[in-house]
Amino acid sequence: MQTPNKDIKRRGSIKNIVKQREFLLVLIIIAFIIILGSINSAFLQTSNFISMTRGFTIDGFVLIGMTFLLISGVFDISVGSNMALSAYLFTMMCVAGVPLVPAMLLTLVLGAVIGLINSLIINKINVNAFIATLAMQTILRGVVLAISQGKPARYTGDAFVALMKGSVFGLPTMFLIFIVVIILVDLVLRRIRFFRQLYFIGGNAVSAELTGISVKRTKTIFFVIIAMLAAFAGMLSASRLQGCVPNAYAGLEMKLIVACVIGGCALSGGMGTMIGSALGLIFLYILDNGLIMLKVNIYWFEGVLGVFLIVVVLINTLSAYAGDRRLKRQQALKHSQ
Repeated sequence: MQTPNKDIKRRGSIKNIVKQREFLLVLIIIAFIIILGSINSAFLQTSNFISMTRGFTIDGFVLIGMTFLLISGVFDISVGSNMALSAYLFTMMCVAGVPLVPAMLLTLVLGAVIGLINSLIINKINVNAFIATLAMQTILRGVVLAISQGKPARYTGDAFVALMKGSVFGLPTMFLIFIVVIILVDLVLRRIRFFRQLYFIGGNAVSAELTGISVKRTKTIFFVIIAMLAAFAGMLSASRLQGCVPNAYAGLEMKLIVACVIGGCALSGGMGTMIGSALGLIFLYILDNGLIMLKVNIYWFEGVLGVFLIVVVLINTLSAYAGDRRLKRQQALKHSQ
């Protein structure tokens, strides 16, 4: 027989789970799947979900870096151009006969250099992160278009294509690797002190600096991480498409930021979880795929993203405002007693 205290604790834990944004997102995703499946049975086909997982995996690796940055109070909008340049150079190196592993390592080094330059501009010259990464976005896009003359590159080497072709039990191998990585990174973000300090930095960078946290060094590390993840994602995309298009991945930054905000990140920093961001991206992929299945013009998707960003930010703002008012009332009640 359960004691009253145990019963209260159990009800409290269930209540806390229900309050979690991740739980709400899971319910919304399930509801969307059921609704879209009932409207168009092709949506529920295994081949459709496999196709979604491949695209989701590529964007998901960059999402990890974007979540880190948003929690710390900044973001990087150069990742799409970084992916385009990395995919093109990786493909051309393989075309030129460079072995796969050295080509991958060189591409990752390129990503690290891009992230380091971004962080130096932001931390040393004190340029706003939005302006710095916007400039980098333009530079990288210009470079890849200039060296390619706007022409796509194609390569179908076995090892090159195998990066995204392998599967285990019918599921893409890289997708399964991503699931393991996202779970591990979420645990690290919750439990390891170095990663936990991102919340402190995002909440109040000045206070974090006063407590001994090197804010600039920490942000530099994560700018390098997201740039390397973008370079890695560019390589995966080139493998999946058996080549690359120089003007690809435009607007990816918007999708990732919206996914993170839907998942619980705040544009001002200090909030968010890795699982929440991943669920936000899953939701957007299902929404995008659903619009296609419903034969809605795909060009409406960018508009839908903008609407979602406004709505979610508004909900977050109102929730924060309601929380502040509730806290003030509680404080006032304590003082009156």
